[in-house]
Amino acid sequence: MRRIWFCCALVAVAVHFYAKAQNSGVGPSSTQGPESGKIVNNVYVNDSLALSFPIPAGWQVNGNTIGPDGEVRAIHTPGGGLILLIIDHHTGGPFLSRIVLSALDGKNSSMDTQGFVSKFVSAEMNVEGMSLVRDAFPVDYAGKHFFREDFKESSDGKAIYKAFIGVRFRGYFLGWLLAAGSPSELEQAVLLLEKIEFGDEPATAPETSGLPGTVPGDPPKGIVAGVISSSPRQSPSGRPLRVRVSQGVAQGLLVKRVRPEYPEEARQGRIQGQVVLQVEIDTNGGIENATLVSGHTLLAPAAIEAVKQWKYKPYLLNGQPVIVETQIVVNFELSR
Repeated sequence: MRRIWFCCALVAVAVHFYAKAQNSGVGPSSTQGPESGKIVNNVYVNDSLALSFPIPAGWQVNGNTIGPDGEVRAIHTPGGGLILLIIDHHTGGPFLSRIVLSALDGKNSSMDTQGFVSKFVSAEMNVEGMSLVRDAFPVDYAGKHFFREDFKESSDGKAIYKAFIGVRFRGYFLGWLLAAGSPSELEQAVLLLEKIEFGDEPATAPETSGLPGTVPGDPPKGIVAGVISSSPRQSPSGRPLRVRVSQGVAQGLLVKRVRPEYPEEARQGRIQGQVVLQVEIDTNGGIENATLVSGHTLLAPAAIEAVKQWKYKPYLLNGQPVIVETQIVVNFELSR
């Protein structure tokens, strides 16, 4: 019963948002818009939007978007949006993984991609059990600049992990809503977006809002998150693959922990508490970078010095090690 509700809810999420978008200054879809797609050799093709997306092995096209003639027909939403494609992956767990591709005409909208993504997720925060995991941040897939925001839904002691990832292309906001029963399954689904292929569009000035380095806490410039390519160790730009994982996933890979030395000045001042660090774990399992997110400035240097000596098992995707972004919490507690 829970699985059935989950299947329906992921479509309802998109319908709810696009209905609200009717009053947001975003115009309705054109009658000549991308309503019709098709499956060719197990690849979803939308000629109007000039994009294609291979259906991954083990995933099935949901019957809600398949017409009687076998064509992929969009679901029209009250706000003029389109749900173009729904694909499902039965993992054997209590929840299936799902990807919902949607489109909204943005030709008359003043929103940028970051605003589109944030607006979608913000609408969901009004639903009971929803919580934000990470604010919108820039990522690159298939040679395009996207924004991604993570959130989750908790109920009856269980959680569904979700990400909404958007891009603006050919005058449309394209959104991928992904959901899975665990953070690792969600990341596996996110990786599939690198398989998207885009056609050409007229050259336009790139969006500058929210680019890496302009907002504290954004990933470093050049980050490529969630990439599958012909060379699994590198992104299409030649940089190593990079993914973001939760603290719990990273904790499971830890093989060597070094306790920090308590700073004498902090000890004398009876200063204690948590230090939260943003780190990168390299493909060999070593700490490459560690920067302070929060915590007392007298405790932070000792935490960073210790964490740089930690060692992890390499994080593997498709059998290949990748660079990992995560957060580490170091506790400082004075003995009584």
